[in-house]
Amino acid sequence: MQKFGRWLWLWCLLATSPCWAAESSFRIITVDEPPASFIGSGGQVDGFVVDMVKALQRELNDQTPMELMPEGRAMLTAQQDGNVLLFSFSRTAEREALYHWILPVLQKRWQIYVPAKSRLELNNLADLRKLSAIGVVRGDVRESYLVQLGFTNLVAVTGHQQNLQMLHNGRVQAIIADSLELAYLLRQQEQQQTIPKLAMTLRTSNVYLMMPKAADPQLLQRWQKAAKTIQLRGELEQIAVLWQQRIQQELNINVQRDGHMLQF
Repeated sequence: MQKFGRWLWLWCLLATSPCWAAESSFRIITVDEPPASFIGSGGQVDGFVVDMVKALQRELNDQTPMELMPEGRAMLTAQQDGNVLLFSFSRTAEREALYHWILPVLQKRWQIYVPAKSRLELNNLADLRKLSAIGVVRGDVRESYLVQLGFTNLVAVTGHQQNLQMLHNGRVQAIIADSLELAYLLRQQEQQQTIPKLAMTLRTSNVYLMMPKAADPQLLQRWQKAAKTIQLRGELEQIAVLWQQRIQQELNINVQRDGHMLQF
């Protein structure tokens, strides 16, 4: 047994990937926010940023399965476990010091939508405060933003599809989403609903791959290096171009692109 232990120690020294990578509880966690990440028709995790992470995994010879969970739970898990790659999450002032920001992947607008026939005119935060109910997803960064601003008229649910359903049923006057997210949600519905109307844009955020500050430094460095390598190789931009075309074909929506980052 002692001899085996010495051989294992020697193998660890010579191995391409550190031994702790196989033994540690490294996890890859994302959220249901199409087109960045979502459950596709085959029941597998699909998405623009999912393909980027898969490219990174190929570069690193990493086989870690991707987990999809609500945003609040994902953030809590990352803070508890440490060795977690999270995507795709907005970079905010409140999160800045808590995470390592590995790679920007997209830019999105935080938009307020109302029913198609609504006559509401929303121009600023003061108008939003006057609404009886705004639908948000529990744990979502956009919910947190409004909570921090003192909003008390929020109705939080567990998922974006449920949020959209509340708007359709008249349980809320408005919801917060983005244009592509909404288009994918509407396409997933068995009975087609009227497309909600864009009322106003709250802000724009850059969205990242990230790891908690408590992540193992060697793990972090490996993912940072891989991200830089495949970016310089042009692989990330190729993925962005393919998804730009896919979105146009599937949803008839023209998405802007800045290098490897989609903008919507």
